[in-house]
Amino acid sequence: MFIGRARETETLNSFYEKAKERVACVYGRAGMGKTSLLREFAKDKKTIFFTAYATTDQAELALLASAIGVRKTPSSLEELLDEVTAIGRREPVLLIIDHYPNFVKANSKYDKILHDFVAEKWVRMPVKLILCGDSYLAMEKKVYGKKALWKDVISLVLEVSPMDFFDSRKFFPDASPEDALLYYGMTGGIPHALSNLAGDVEGSITRLFLRQEDDVTLLPEKTLSTELRELSYYNRMLATLASGKTRVNAISEEVNKPKDIVVPYMNTLMSIGVVKKENPVTEKTNRKKTRYSIKSTFDRFWYQFVVPNIALYYTGETDRLISEYIMPQLTDFRQLVFTNMCREYLLRENESATLPFIINEIGNWWENDEEKHTTDGFDLVALGDNSGKDAIIFARCYYTDRPIEISTLKALIELTKHAKYKNERDIFYLVFSSCGFHENTQTVAATIRNIMLISLDDICK
Repeated sequence: MFIGRARETETLNSFYEKAKERVACVYGRAGMGKTSLLREFAKDKKTIFFTAYATTDQAELALLASAIGVRKTPSSLEELLDEVTAIGRREPVLLIIDHYPNFVKANSKYDKILHDFVAEKWVRMPVKLILCGDSYLAMEKKVYGKKALWKDVISLVLEVSPMDFFDSRKFFPDASPEDALLYYGMTGGIPHALSNLAGDVEGSITRLFLRQEDDVTLLPEKTLSTELRELSYYNRMLATLASGKTRVNAISEEVNKPKDIVVPYMNTLMSIGVVKKENPVTEKTNRKKTRYSIKSTFDRFWYQFVVPNIALYYTGETDRLISEYIMPQLTDFRQLVFTNMCREYLLRENESATLPFIINEIGNWWENDEEKHTTDGFDLVALGDNSGKDAIIFARCYYTDRPIEISTLKALIELTKHAKYKNERDIFYLVFSSCGFHENTQTVAATIRNIMLISLDDICK
């Protein structure tokens, strides 16, 4: 059963229906469900779906011939593309080449031959081409980058990213809000991981991260190995980020490399979608506050819990790893996942126009304590519009085992005095809580129009 991806499907259908759009690029890390998405999109269309394989050029042509429906052994790629041309003269046809980098590696001339057919022979024909691949670097170089051969004819570049919480939950509809939060965090919204959940938290941890005897899921190192040659320092830096050290100075000290070495490593990890760089949304040019973090909570789980205890992983002591080193230390991880869910909740509500303001941008804000090497700030800060007037939304997300008291509201309002923003903005305060709110807190919030209280149950409804 195909789940989610409504927006991506709509985007692909729009591409298909526009006569002038001829070439699309679909990319994203392994496990995102790109192939499933494309098959779902193409199921009611005349389609040639070809999955390229890492092999020789003649063997690649034989595979393509089979996909097209040509029985005789082809002598050239041009011969096969002429067959596509013949089909296009009879009816609209969609040619999808999955794992496109394999196709190009089979013969370096294939890229230009295919491009020339699109640019010359198929210009006024109902032939659509979709090139798909897992590798960020290879797809950028060959397909959608500034120096790519396809840059002048490509109409759509679609990155298939992890699902948000609301689509992910369709994979575990009966889970409690607490378990749903963990399932979402452990899988990072990656469809391949979501489809391999085991039905309970500990069983899912084992199935997703701790089974060495089969290829149940795509662990982060496997993803990295498709993009990078040497993983040692990348793995070390990701483990450092997962431990909570997010600033260049701290990372440099931990991995024993100078800052001018650390930054290029981080740039590479950003280029393949593994790491993100942040600045406070109201201080985007403040380099002193730049910090890095791991984008996917699936990757974060691996580097935070398994890599520091890799000896237990290799010796197969999974029960001990889970009971002693994972389950007792999940609080920070839950907090991170909860914050992500709160962000997605705001985006979803904003699209539905159910908030008392329009959000234009969401980020966060923090201040550094250089002496204590700590930070404090808001989990979410949104810049928006309230009936034509600039608005700013300050939010804190509390993953806690107690209802939120009034003192927390006061602390939130007090902290806004430290943030740099235009004073003439309308200010809204949002408090998210995994355990709800004290009755007095609800009473106060109900009397003040610019305070909103949102619980985990509200998000999961």
